[in-house]
Amino acid sequence: MTEQPVSSSGKNKKSDLLYFSVIIILLLSNGFFAYKFFTMRKDKVHVEVELKEKDTEKEKIQNELETLLADYNTLQTDNKQISSELEAEKERIITMLEEIKQIKSANYYQISQYKKEMGTLREIMRSYIIQIDSLNTRNLLLAEENYKVKQDYHTIKTEKDEIEQKAETLSTKVSLAETLRAMNITVIGLNDKGKENNKTKKADKIKVCFTLAENAIAKPGNRIIYIRISRPDKLVLTNPENDMFSYEGENIMYSARREIDYQNQDIDMCIYWANNGMLLSGVYKVDLYSDGRFIGSASFALK
Repeated sequence: MTEQPVSSSGKNKKSDLLYFSVIIILLLSNGFFAYKFFTMRKDKVHVEVELKEKDTEKEKIQNELETLLADYNTLQTDNKQISSELEAEKERIITMLEEIKQIKSANYYQISQYKKEMGTLREIMRSYIIQIDSLNTRNLLLAEENYKVKQDYHTIKTEKDEIEQKAETLSTKVSLAETLRAMNITVIGLNDKGKENNKTKKADKIKVCFTLAENAIAKPGNRIIYIRISRPDKLVLTNPENDMFSYEGENIMYSARREIDYQNQDIDMCIYWANNGMLLSGVYKVDLYSDGRFIGSASFALK
């Protein structure tokens, strides 16, 4: 049997079907790769966003830690225990800062742990703030109380000083009031016969007479009256024994002395000084003392 030749139209149909199949396969392949491309691109964008968010969170945590450290530095107290604990917490924050700076890419777990740690540090700081405020309030109350005590002490001391000053003034006044006073003082020279003679070559003695005035405040009893006779050249005429008496904290020479029984009434008396060849012509001064106090003075002249 003779074969029938294939017509050109049949061949064309097969070729068209083949081309169409290839086109379908290419379209499907392109669609698949396009889907994969957009999916990967989306995942990349998501990863980039996630990394950016993590970096932002890391930077935020770092800033918050630095702020927290600055807040801790503002806490000041004189309490040694609290100060030591605050230093430990600040070291803890510094360590966390160093750690987070070294992390290139923090994960969500690390970020959550740092956030949790910061929350704990903030709570600890609040408790320290309360303690420090309480201590400061207590210290303020103590300072106010101490100030009041000092003021009271100053007031009491001032009052005490004033009382002592008044007492001292009163004591001085009483002491002055108790001081004997010599009045009507007369001084003359006597010759060897006991008659008045105011010539240096003839005066054998110097007689000092006076009245101790009445004083109801003075204590009655024995008194020693001292006289100091000063020559015109200021030299004090001495007593035979060169004895001294106390006056204003110093021991000074006297010329003569006499002991009497004073009973708060006017009493007339005389004291004699024996010439030892020390007389000069001129004006002399006589000072009288008793109980370590000055009680009167007078002057006289010898020719």
